[in-house]
Amino acid sequence: MIIDIFSNLSFYCPMIKNLDNGIEAARKYWDSPAEGRYEFEGGFFTIMKGVTKPMAEGTFEAHRKYVDIQIVIEGSEDIAWAPVNQLTEVVPYSEEKDAARYDGATDHIMHISAGMCYIVFPNDGHRPIRHMDAEQSYTKIVMKLPI
Repeated sequence: MIIDIFSNLSFYCPMIKNLDNGIEAARKYWDSPAEGRYEFEGGFFTIMKGVTKPMAEGTFEAHRKYVDIQIVIEGSEDIAWAPVNQLTEVVPYSEEKDAARYDGATDHIMHISAGMCYIVFPNDGHRPIRHMDAEQSYTKIVMKLPI
């Protein structure tokens, strides 16, 4: 897992194919983010708005076909992270959703605020869109780039 600020995201372009195209596409929606799915050459992203859920609710997720890049535009969220090999699978992998669900300890929790982003790889179990204390609102871009 990588955590950084959006303005540094281009540093990771040599590691992640088509990330440059995704960054260029995402910038177009930064000032007026309209919910929906948007395609670009080499991937797609979804703009989501909502409120966080308590950290104790839900499960970790992990993906196999896509690198998941999540960019918080407005508001904030807390995210838990754990290596997949330290989690217990509770919902088998779905090819259609490109996700498996896992239970495990939320020992590693990070606060992601507006302007920050994180990149999760197939070995990264993550529990996004959560809060530790008070509910938070958010607007974010969830970018998917094929591995």
